[in-house]
Amino acid sequence: MSETKTTKKRNVAIEFWRFFAAVAIVGFHTGWIIARSCDGSLGYFMNTSNWFFGSSETLLIFTLTAGYFMMAHHRKLSKNPEYNQRSATSRAWEYTWARVKSLIPVLILGYLIGTIVATPFYYPDYGVKEYLVMIVNSIWEFLGFHAAGLRNTNGNFFNTNGVLWFISAIIIGGYFIYFGLCKDEDRTAGFIAPLGFIFLAGWWCFTGTRAAQTAWSTFGLQTASSNGMGGSATDATATLGFNNGFIFVLMGMLGGIILFQLIDLAKKHEISAGKKTFLTIVNILCSVLLAWFIIYQPTYFLLQRWTVGFLQLAVVGLTLYNQDALTAALNNDVTSGLLSKLGAVSLYIYMLHYPVAIGVLRVFGKNSAATVYSFWQIYLPTIIVTIVLSFVVKKIMDSTILKKK
Repeated sequence: MSETKTTKKRNVAIEFWRFFAAVAIVGFHTGWIIARSCDGSLGYFMNTSNWFFGSSETLLIFTLTAGYFMMAHHRKLSKNPEYNQRSATSRAWEYTWARVKSLIPVLILGYLIGTIVATPFYYPDYGVKEYLVMIVNSIWEFLGFHAAGLRNTNGNFFNTNGVLWFISAIIIGGYFIYFGLCKDEDRTAGFIAPLGFIFLAGWWCFTGTRAAQTAWSTFGLQTASSNGMGGSATDATATLGFNNGFIFVLMGMLGGIILFQLIDLAKKHEISAGKKTFLTIVNILCSVLLAWFIIYQPTYFLLQRWTVGFLQLAVVGLTLYNQDALTAALNNDVTSGLLSKLGAVSLYIYMLHYPVAIGVLRVFGKNSAATVYSFWQIYLPTIIVTIVLSFVVKKIMDSTILKKK
């Protein structure tokens, strides 16, 4: 009885961070990505903003937790002898289908809303023919293969809701990792995950690429020019089939598997009051620095991206370990129900917010340099509408596609 209660509280605590990251990412896309398009060329003027600029790095929170709970799912089912007798392929496809069933319908909805709302914003001259050409040539994106690079080569469909590359990366990466766990858990979790995480993290840090570089940058040799004299990626970049977005998600999911093993090992040992105090101090320091960076990135410490990556590893790991006072505070009985509900719609917020922000701008109407829109004018209605829409969509999903029999 007590174990069930502890597990529930632990999940609620991590959902707080997932919701916080989702809300902040809406701010980044609204105040930076979309705002940069509102330079007057489309008839809209909006100020760019440093608010939530650091949230562009916090997708790692989602990938770490995705890997962690994947490992937990496999470990739980692997105790069933009948389940283990099935082929690794069938088990991996079953796991993937569950992800597809829960994510693909909302991914498609996100693209449909984006097509209706964002296309007239970015391409005001499009007629019926151009719409149909764009949609037909983007069929792979509707099916969730965005992160694999199978998308409209013109890039026009990407602009309608480009953030959805992340969802397809979780689905695709999840299949391969889960297959490895079913085939040989010890080798996958003990060798492939640590080696893959260290290699991909080192490559990611060295090249200076970002998760958002999914539209043009590919995983391969990085060159600055056609004569191959070193530097950042250009048209001379070697192509190995996966773009950087997929690699970023794969890296985070492998990191989540590592966290699961470390936490599972730590839970087998008693922890003293002094160690709990130490973990509380560490979690508070890391959480404050991480929240500070997310909310207003130009911090006093000028945190670099891999310092922020370490902070996310520490905060996610300590929250899932559930032994410090800060995590206990997040798991309090008063707010745990609310946090659970908010965390449950965090991915919905991510998938639906981009066209909502564009829609808010269109409702406000075109303006001039003398009446430029501020960040908060657009962000506040965007986040409110997105959260409400996310709850509505989740309720529909739970009562139809995800309804438990």
